[in-house]
Amino acid sequence: MTTVLHPRYTARVMSARRSVLLAGSLWELARFFLVLLLFVATLQDAVSAGRWVYSWLLFVGSGNLLIAAGAGMLALFPERYAELIGFLRLGKLMSVFSFVLLLVAGSLRVAAAREVFAVGPLKVSQGAVLLGVFLLDMLFLGVLLAWKAADTQQG
Repeated sequence: MTTVLHPRYTARVMSARRSVLLAGSLWELARFFLVLLLFVATLQDAVSAGRWVYSWLLFVGSGNLLIAAGAGMLALFPERYAELIGFLRLGKLMSVFSFVLLLVAGSLRVAAAREVFAVGPLKVSQGAVLLGVFLLDMLFLGVLLAWKAADTQQG
């Protein structure tokens, strides 16, 4: 026995899912530059790297921008870009997996204690920012994994 939902309710749910996917796309764009700046700061502190490190990190990490672009295209045009969902899931999974590898390898210890900013008595370390990035990445991965083909056909 299946229940049939009212078309207005279904349209609202699909619109909300697409909005969440679009927010995830914008998060990916912001995440790219946030992680880039954190890595540059860590490299400059650890090995006194010069300004050249920006261009190399942009070059190496630019593939992550495909996740932001693909999620945005899927959110805005779900019928046309429905086939992208598999690549978006794979890309986000690889991003999360690489972060876990950095954590297991101990490579994040260098950055964990570094203070990013302070507001009065509140001091935020780079480790706390990276943990927040990881949690938001996991949330966006969950959104991508929950996205179904029916979402694109009704949305």
